[in-house]
Formats: sequence, structure tokens, C-alpha cells
Amino acid sequence: MLVEGTERRTWREIAEQAEARGVSIDGSATAEVHGLTVDALADDAGLALDWLAELLLAPRFAPDRFELLRDQTLGELLSLADRPEVVTGWAFRDQLYHPHPLAAPSHGTPESLDGLSPEDCRRFHLDALARGGVVAVAGAIDEREVLARLELLFGPADGSGPRPGSRWEPPAPRGRPERRVEVATASREQAHVYAGHFTVNRTHPDLPELRALGILLGSDGLAGLIPNRIREREGLAYATGVDVLAGAGADPGALSVYLGTHPDHVERGLELVRDSLRLAIEEPPGAEALEECRTGMFGREPFATETAGRWAALLVDSLFHGLPTYRRSFRLERIERLTRRGVFEAARRHIDPDRLRVTVGLPVTHT
Repeated sequence: MLVEGTERRTWREIAEQAEARGVSIDGSATAEVHGLTVDALADDAGLALDWLAELLLAPRFAPDRFELLRDQTLGELLSLADRPEVVTGWAFRDQLYHPHPLAAPSHGTPESLDGLSPEDCRRFHLDALARGGVVAVAGAIDEREVLARLELLFGPADGSGPRPGSRWEPPAPRGRPERRVEVATASREQAHVYAGHFTVNRTHPDLPELRALGILLGSDGLAGLIPNRIREREGLAYATGVDVLAGAGADPGALSVYLGTHPDHVERGLELVRDSLRLAIEEPPGAEALEECRTGMFGREPFATETAGRWAALLVDSLFHGLPTYRRSFRLERIERLTRRGVFEAARRHIDPDRLRVTVGLPVTHT
């Protein structure tokens, strides 16, 4: 809604003026933050900041645009509900996060969307502004001019970043009591399996080691331990997915392993997942495997600052989490420090095959 009109301009005027100047404006949100991105030519930096302030400080939340966006969101939600792997993923989120709001789909539910109003959005945004926020600017700019304009638009910066305020605190994610849940899906032949448990948050000191562990297990595709063993060697899954830090932010992320397989192969697939995880906590990774992992991480490093937008995203990440992730030296040091022993010990601290929660989506004929 932040890009859908302000007290000064309609959504159409914003769109037409942005197109005329080659400016891109996007609103975004995660479970923890929401905000805006304005991409413009460096010569238009002042204009971009003016628009940013207008969109953030004077949004209109027009009822007609709200109704349109809510209907679009509901349509997307209903479309996703036709996909068996998505429905199973929703059930897995509920199994992990219940009774926390993250147990629900990120789009919300038809019931929660039906209960929303433009005033709810306005109140939510104003409450967030009252707690403070961060602004990051990157590009071929005059820093002093930008800082002066930011102070004029937003007031003096106190350097503290977002600050706590009075707000509703959701219940802790305890998870469902059942260790295994089966759900019926619209799939005709395939089963969809998710398995995992919580790991660490975004600022945990073991984060680099767990990222490396994720790559070794298969977060990069077919080369990892889980896809290589289950898909390539035994042919038990047509799709696999691994994430050791899914959703990590201020709250812990999760180990999440996905298998797309035949219903008859579910049990064997889960057995191999547990065996692979057990191997990761019983012996250090091979020297060659870890070196390939480090090489890949180094190879992706230049893309982190490939554009001004990515630079700005790194700055926001640093400000929110209190880590100097915008510094290339800091990022490289975290890769250079990786050792077989370090990855192994992090795995032992945070991975437990016997603690997995499992969600299996099955065709109706198999439930």
C-alpha cells in the first residue's frame, strides 16, 4: 500500500512520474520489517529521497486501492492452495511455528484478509514509524548532501537504528505436539515431504559455519550430500531442497529438507535424510568438499555488491542486525575462517536428526 498513493499524489501520478524519470519504486515486507526501495539515476538522488519521504510519511491508504490489492492477494492465495507442495509447506510451517503468527501462510488466510481494513494498514505503519527505522543510500552520490537532505526530511539521526516500543508480542513458536503430520493434497501421484527443526538467528556466531553446512548438505542444488544420495544415487526423489537457516532473522531460522517423491518412497527417503544429517554430526566434512564449498562462497561474493541496490540492502542488513556485513573484509573473513572442525562442531550444536518434525503431503488415495 505504500506505493499506492499519498496525500499529495495518486497511485497513477506516482506511476507516470516514476516512468518518465526512469525511477523504480517497490514496497516490500518480511515477517519482521517492511519498507520501500527507490532506484533512480544518481543525478536524481535528491528527488528519490523526496519521494521516499513522501511515500513513507504521507501514505494515503486509499480504500479502492486497498480493495484491489486485497483481492489480488486473495487470488494469489487461492492459486497457491492448488499446489500440493505449497499446501504441504504451509502445514509444515504450522507444525513448526504454532501458535506464532508465522504458522500461517505469508499471504495470510482468507479469514484474516477478509478482516483487514485500510485503517489497519495505516495504524500498523504508523506504529512501526514510531519505533524508528533505517535509511540506506548507495551510489555515485555526495554523502554530505545526502545526509543533509535526509536530516531535513526525516530529522536528526540518533544512530541507534530501530528502537523497541510498545507493541503486541506474539506467543513463542512452540510447534505442534505431533512429530509427524500427514495432509491430503490434490496431487495425483506424488508425495511432498518436509522435515526440519529450528536452528539459529541471523546474528548467531555459528551462522557462517551453518551456511557452509547447508551447502555441503545440498542447498546449492545437486552437489550436496542429501540430493546426491537420495536423488542421484538411489533415484528416490525427483526434487530435493535443503536450507539450514530458512527464515533466519531476529528469530531463529530452521533446518528445512524437502523431498518430492513417490508415496512408496517416503519412508526410505526420510531414512536417508536422517542418515545424512547423522553423518554431518558424527564426522567432520571432507577437506576437498569444504574447499569446494569455500571456493563457491568466494565466487559468489562479488555479486553481493554488484549494484547500488545490493549495496543498500547490505547497509540495511548491517543497521538492523548490528553486524558490519556491508564490509567486504568482514564477509571474506567469515568465509576464510571456515574449517572442517568448525563446521562439524556447529553441526553438532544445532542439528539433531532425532528432533525432526516431519510433514508429508500425500495424494488422497494414499491418506
